[in-house]
Amino acid sequence: MRLNNWRHSTIAAGIISGILIGCGATALKHLIALISGLFVSGIHAHGANYILLAVPLTGIMLSGMMSKYVFKVPMEYATERIRNDISAGARRMKRRLTVAPILTSGVTLGCGGSAGAEGPIAYSGAAIANNVGRLFRIPANMLTVMIACGAGAGIAAIFKAPVGGMLFTIEVLGMELGVASILLLTAMCLTSALTAFILSGYTPDLVFHETAAATDIGFLAAAAVLGIFCGLYSLYYLNTGLYLRRRLQHIAVPWHRNLIAGAILSTGVFCFPALYGEGYGLVEEIINGAASGLTYGMPFHLGNGLIPVAVGILLIKSIATYATNSGGGVAGDFAPTLFAGCIAGLLFASVSGMTPHTGSLALAGMAGVMAGAIRAPYMAIFLTVEMAASPGLLLPVTVTAATSYLSSKAFMSAKI
Repeated sequence: MRLNNWRHSTIAAGIISGILIGCGATALKHLIALISGLFVSGIHAHGANYILLAVPLTGIMLSGMMSKYVFKVPMEYATERIRNDISAGARRMKRRLTVAPILTSGVTLGCGGSAGAEGPIAYSGAAIANNVGRLFRIPANMLTVMIACGAGAGIAAIFKAPVGGMLFTIEVLGMELGVASILLLTAMCLTSALTAFILSGYTPDLVFHETAAATDIGFLAAAAVLGIFCGLYSLYYLNTGLYLRRRLQHIAVPWHRNLIAGAILSTGVFCFPALYGEGYGLVEEIINGAASGLTYGMPFHLGNGLIPVAVGILLIKSIATYATNSGGGVAGDFAPTLFAGCIAGLLFASVSGMTPHTGSLALAGMAGVMAGAIRAPYMAIFLTVEMAASPGLLLPVTVTAATSYLSSKAFMSAKI
């Protein structure tokens, strides 16, 4: 009977945690939209927007001060912190982590940090699940599992992708789960994603008008070539970003690091305003065959067409993302790979002459760069398909993600 009570308590804790995490993810999205709305509305389409030289820098400085002096807990690179907690068998997370990542991430991304909300909500989700589990007095050995499942539920909620959240826990966090734990993870990811879906008005994050080319052999061949391109770009993305991260970590004084990273971020966003925030608005535009937002607010012109602009954004995106995440900002590193992959797909379609299939290739490119840079192809595939509610593109998305993952591993092994 006692064992059954434990099981009931764990299930109840998991469902309540999932609901709270879904609410937290929705609150984070609204907070980002509220803060960014204060500044984005002042950006004009043509000419220099000098406000962008100040806002992202201010966001990084504020986030850094909030982490150090208000919440007094480091929150950057949350996925790595969660993985370390799980490896160490942690059974207790600070209560302030249920809210702190949401508030600091809202400031970081709302002020133009060029990253994502998934890392902070995963950290917050892990803390919510762990603290709810302790409140329900579930078995001590399940508290670590609650941390892993809570993180997965956070990913599921922020992307409205329950399968993607589950694969995050298994593939990225490397959590080995038994049957009971898998069922708990499934329940929490479904609950959190459904809660976020309901609170958002039953709408997907990306509205995608599916094309009919998904199973065409020529399109699948193009998807494979795109995967190779995404794999090579992933190596550039990782190498430039990790180099900047190491350089910033060598700066001993925190506010000096905040200032330098904020200046790098602000310069990039000033030159390419498309880098402001998560960029989902532009992603949705591109996957539906338009790209006018790519050049919106740029202070200069890079020749004719979108190709030079797309190249410039791809070159700078990893620098802007790692400046955000390593310089004091609180954000995630999944959404930036989705954004970069979308731009890579747009560039590939433009260069190859496959512009009628720009949207589909951009969507496939999202999974491609995530698979190559994050090294989690299964999660990349399902996150992309679930976000855009486009199961019809599962095959080409899989082809691009698999090819990117394999090619990035092959070229890295060859030290190219």
